[in-house]
Amino acid sequence: MAIILDAYAARTCAVKTWNRFAPGVERPVADESLRESFAGGISFSDQVLESLLEAYAGEIADLRHLRDQPPRSQERACLAALQAGIPVIIGGLLPFDFNGHRSGRADLWVRGADTVDGIPGYHPVVIARRLVTEKRQSGRNQWSVPASGLAAPAFVDAETIDNRAIRTQRDGVLLQVAHYWRLLEASGHAASGTPVAGIIGTDDYHGLGQPSITWIDLNEPIIRTFSRSSETGWALRTVLERYDHEHDFRVKVAENALAAEIPIVTPIRNRECDSCDWWEVCKPQLGEDDLSVRIDKAPLDIREISALRALGIRTVTDLAGVDLVALKPRYLPEVRHRQAAEQRLEVATRRARLMVESVELERLTSGPIDVPRADIEIDFDIETAADERVYLWGFLVNDTRTADPPEFVQFSAWTDLDRAAEADLARRAVGWLKSLVEGPASVRVYHYSAYEVVRMQQLAQVSGDPLLTWGADYAATEFCDLFLTMKDHWFGTRGLGLKVVATVGAGFNWRDTDPGGLNSQAWFDDACHGPTPEIRAAARQRVLDYNEDDVRATFQLRNWLRAL
Repeated sequence: MAIILDAYAARTCAVKTWNRFAPGVERPVADESLRESFAGGISFSDQVLESLLEAYAGEIADLRHLRDQPPRSQERACLAALQAGIPVIIGGLLPFDFNGHRSGRADLWVRGADTVDGIPGYHPVVIARRLVTEKRQSGRNQWSVPASGLAAPAFVDAETIDNRAIRTQRDGVLLQVAHYWRLLEASGHAASGTPVAGIIGTDDYHGLGQPSITWIDLNEPIIRTFSRSSETGWALRTVLERYDHEHDFRVKVAENALAAEIPIVTPIRNRECDSCDWWEVCKPQLGEDDLSVRIDKAPLDIREISALRALGIRTVTDLAGVDLVALKPRYLPEVRHRQAAEQRLEVATRRARLMVESVELERLTSGPIDVPRADIEIDFDIETAADERVYLWGFLVNDTRTADPPEFVQFSAWTDLDRAAEADLARRAVGWLKSLVEGPASVRVYHYSAYEVVRMQQLAQVSGDPLLTWGADYAATEFCDLFLTMKDHWFGTRGLGLKVVATVGAGFNWRDTDPGGLNSQAWFDDACHGPTPEIRAAARQRVLDYNEDDVRATFQLRNWLRAL
């Protein structure tokens, strides 16, 4: 059996590779690599490609219509487009690289410098619904990235975006483009010069709502990894170095599996597992008390878990009973690449001990907890669609001068919103709030976590609207974030999310059996596009009930805090 790995093998759990190639392991029904690549991103990818087709006036070979054709036919079409030097190729499938054990297609192949043999050269580009860069400030302005607009996508046309650096905390998409670069090399069509690949993310460099291609030098050392030989315990490696290491390891894992040897990898639960069809294969191997299974808030990473297992600590019970003073000298040298590794171990150990004692919330302070008061107290929560546009502003208004029960007030739009429509809805909500603030009674707005304030600031910045600017300024100075209050006074064994603290601490219960922000996005989609009026109406009511419960949860949490 030939070992051929796609672009997702190197960026995802190596146990998947072992499961895939091990004889006797029953395969999941779904094609997980495809689902992982497109889950939550199909609409964004299609939107970007449509924007490209509208903006770019040059020649494009769109090969997506060949997806149902045999792979060999798709490969021939892609090679023909590459050899013809077409500037932009969409969805082209490159031939298998049997020697390198690779297969795959980038979202785009963008023409670059010809190879040394005079053959048309290309750069791979992928579309990912995430920020590719982050702001960095430096007096010497040393941070910058090249970026191309969709109207002129070539790397040679890139402009320099200052005070930006590539985000490397989640390096999966970087390994993915490196995979495609190696495929291009095997095909003979990699652009000459420095290896460069592009990512189209959600970065909006000019505030115009237009995507750009951010170009990454694959030979620049930007990824921090563990290094036993380094004095610091870590080293910066290039994207290609990091990719080659991960890909080669998975080839070794596949060879190990095909030979039916003892596995060189074992399952460790991580965030991939929630959407992985192999989870039902891995789960029985771990047990309910496994560290990676039970500690899911600020979880230890795969290397940290592996280091603890090597020291005989596999379960929460094991960690709860450990002597940290004796453990640290043996453990910390193995995780020096991880920032704040010692603190992370201490927090995990604390969580483990509380879990063993069945404690959900641990009070850090004593005495009364100060929660500011006002004549009119408003609990506030927003809901966003999958495209992150705010479609619902929910307020629970409590006039403390009366005995009247709190009133739920909402501003909503049950349709797909563009930027203008989102701003119009925001103006309605903020205008209503401003009318209360400017009245004779004192007003205080309460929320949980910074998300509402951040979104208000983003809407104000993008729109430039004076009313929304007022709302953002008022939120920054006058809103009360109950999460910060909880963080100052409590440690949460399962974290300090609103669902945890309102339920465990304040005794609140949501009406919906499966409340959650991601679920509400699906409900909103049903509310807008459900097949019948009855389904749409039911979905709208479900979203409204969920939002109302969120603000009632903060109301009850606030009263509970004051009563302590």
